[in-house]
Amino acid sequence: MMKKLMTKMNEKYFGYVRNEKGAQALEWVALGLVVIAIMSVIAMGIQGSSIGETIISKLEEMIQGIGS
Repeated sequence: MMKKLMTKMNEKYFGYVRNEKGAQALEWVALGLVVIAIMSVIAMGIQGSSIGETIISKLEEMIQGIGS
């Protein structure tokens, strides 16, 4: 009886450990946040130029588009 219970618990545990669907989604979100952070640092560095203003305006448009 104890061996059967341990086998069942082991199968259940490894079923959860092997499921990586949520982890993959989290990795994509983290990658997106890193890209946005890098772009914002670049935009802050060249803020006075027209390139910096363009990047900032496009980032603002993207962020506002997420909420709607």
